[in-house]
Amino acid sequence: MQIPLTDTLFHTAATDSLSVGTDSLSMAADSLNGAVDDSLLSALPVEPSAPETIIHDAGEFFSGRLLLPTHGADTAITSLSWADSPINWGLITVFTILFILYLKRIVELLPYFVGGIGRWKAIVNLEDSMGRMRDRNGVAVIMIIPFCLACSYADLLPFKFLSGLSPGLRTAGAAGIFVGFFLLRAILIEIVGNGNASRDYFQISNRSAYDFFILGTLILILALGIMSFIGVDNGVMKRVSYYILGFFILVNMVRRTQILSNGCNQFTAILYLCALEILPLAILVAAAMIF
Repeated sequence: MQIPLTDTLFHTAATDSLSVGTDSLSMAADSLNGAVDDSLLSALPVEPSAPETIIHDAGEFFSGRLLLPTHGADTAITSLSWADSPINWGLITVFTILFILYLKRIVELLPYFVGGIGRWKAIVNLEDSMGRMRDRNGVAVIMIIPFCLACSYADLLPFKFLSGLSPGLRTAGAAGIFVGFFLLRAILIEIVGNGNASRDYFQISNRSAYDFFILGTLILILALGIMSFIGVDNGVMKRVSYYILGFFILVNMVRRTQILSNGCNQFTAILYLCALEILPLAILVAAAMIF
């Protein structure tokens, strides 16, 4: 039987078209399978490289510490050492200048301060001269700076909010607490008044705290400097500082009572002591436990 040429050509073209279509479907299937495989591979969990390793490797290509810490600004601030704080260095510079300017007056007043530890009349003798009293008051003001620096450096104020601050702000916080304490003391003095006591002895007893504050601060910063130089433990440093402050607070209370006793009876003097010295200290301790 003879097949027409037209049918043969049609059959051949159909076969070729079917083959091409099959090949196209195979290629499409392969492409689809490849895309699915790639999607699955991309969906698989990949172990991330450790950030520390990446930073360490990248840092090898640079000179110096160009990469910033990833712990945040707060951590960087609180991790700043006390000696690196610009606020502390600024206050140290200011105090050094003032100390040099007042050095002669401090040397002249020291015998009265030291004598006040042994006898109350040395405190009264200092009050006889308006010039010495004025110099003493000026020295007491500039001694606020090293006292607050010492409290910040040795962490002497156990207030919780101070622990989260940078060293410079801790010094500022200590200054705020100091000013608040003496404002409270001044308010209590105004409320209580001299009463039955002699006004002169009442004022001298109130100002006697300046003498022991100046001498105590000088000894405190000297002791902290020596302990820091020889590398004393922070706990020991804090304990010694508390002993120094406690000694001068106790001496101040005894001398105040003795001075007031010359203007009133012993019992009244003790009442004044409780109202003007013990009560502010108790409020300070209570505030430290709360805040």
